[in-house]
Amino acid sequence: MEKDVETSIILPCLNEEQGVGFCIDKIKKVIEQNQINAEIIVVDNGSVDNSCKIIKGKNVNLILQPKKGYGNAYLSGIESAKGNLLIMGDSDGSYDFSEIPKFLSELKNGNDFVIGNRFNKIENRAMPFLHRYIGNPILRMMLRAHGLKINEVCTGFIGVKKEKILEMNLKEQGMEFSSEILTKAVQNDLRIKEIPITYHKRFGESKLRTFRDGFRHFKFLVGF
Repeated sequence: MEKDVETSIILPCLNEEQGVGFCIDKIKKVIEQNQINAEIIVVDNGSVDNSCKIIKGKNVNLILQPKKGYGNAYLSGIESAKGNLLIMGDSDGSYDFSEIPKFLSELKNGNDFVIGNRFNKIENRAMPFLHRYIGNPILRMMLRAHGLKINEVCTGFIGVKKEKILEMNLKEQGMEFSSEILTKAVQNDLRIKEIPITYHKRFGESKLRTFRDGFRHFKFLVGF
């Protein structure tokens, strides 16, 4: 009898034909090498390139979420996840998924929420100047006002227990989802652990719009 899925690895995808296949292959290799009982969920958020074709050829769980938004994609993936240990990471190749076992180890050792700190090692040209030296420090200062004492607040690579994330009652549909999940982790008194990760230059064009998305984070945090 097949064992129940323990870990669900969720990737949001919007026009990531250059990176999504690479990410899936890397995750599959990590799962096999470390004998992780896991499923891979890719949530396509309305791609118009070859992303879906690539994903379908990889034999993973593809979910179609046409309602645009980073938060909408993740909320669909979380709802479908069979595992209680969730790993969430972007499908653009910027995160090193060989580090997944570190996240799982911390979750199994009693932590509820594990945050990957990109500032440990950033590949050359992986993070724009404005994000690294202005946007991230400002958001970090605002989140610390909410009680989150960490050094990385905009990471897209996290681990969390599903039972805990469901208790957060997350609602934000766009990029501000990443601020909501952090603030509610504190609000719900989760046991939070920050670990160092490596951040690579992404494949393809970034979907992040510095000023528009930064303002959405700011607006959410001011009103929270």
